Amino acid sequence: MKYSKISESLYIKGRIGWKGLKKKEYLQEGSYRIINGSNIVDNKIDWSNCGYISKERYDESEEIKLKEGDILITKDGTIGKVAMVNKLDKPSTVASGLFILRNINLKKWDTLYLFYYLQSFKFKEFIHSRTSGSVIPHLYQRDFEELMIPELSLKKQKQISQKLHSIQQKIDLNNKINSNLIA
Repeated sequence: MKYSKISESLYIKGRIGWKGLKKKEYLQEGSYRIINGSNIVDNKIDWSNCGYISKERYDESEEIKLKEGDILITKDGTIGKVAMVNKLDKPSTVASGLFILRNINLKKWDTLYLFYYLQSFKFKEFIHSRTSGSVIPHLYQRDFEELMIPELSLKKQKQISQKLHSIQQKIDLNNKINSNLIA
C-alpha cells in the first residue's frame, strides 16, 4: 500500500501562542468566535460553548480563519480529539491548542476519509509515539506533518467514508432516541 506524508498535499496550520491574547480579552458574545479544545466533544464542535474575540484579534491571523470542511485536531492536553467544520454561521478561528487540517487537494483526498482516518487506532498510535511534555502533553506541528496516510484511490476513499458516515448517522440517531427516552 502506498502512503503519503500529510504535509505534502494538505494545509496544516496551528496557532503558536496568540500574539499575547489574554483570557480577559475573550468576550461573552460577539461576531467572531474562537474555538478551544474543550469545544470539541464527541467528534463535533460544541458551538454553544465557544468564546468570542474582537474583529481586530480575528483579523490578526488569516491563516487560521476557519472554512467549511476544515478538520480540527487538538494538540495540547487531551491530544487527538477531532471535529469537522460542517457549517459556519459566524466567522471563526482557533485558539492555540488546535491544528487546522484543510483539504486543498480534492483530486487526491476525500475530506471525510481524512476525518475518519484521524479517528482511527493508527492515528492514536501515531499520537502516542509523538507526544511530548511532562505536565501537559503536546503534539508539535513538525511532528504532525510527518503523519503518513494510506493513499487509496479517491473512489475507494469515498466508499470507505460513506460507509463510516452511514454508521455514524445511525449511532447519532440512536443516541438521540436514547436521550429522548431518558428525558
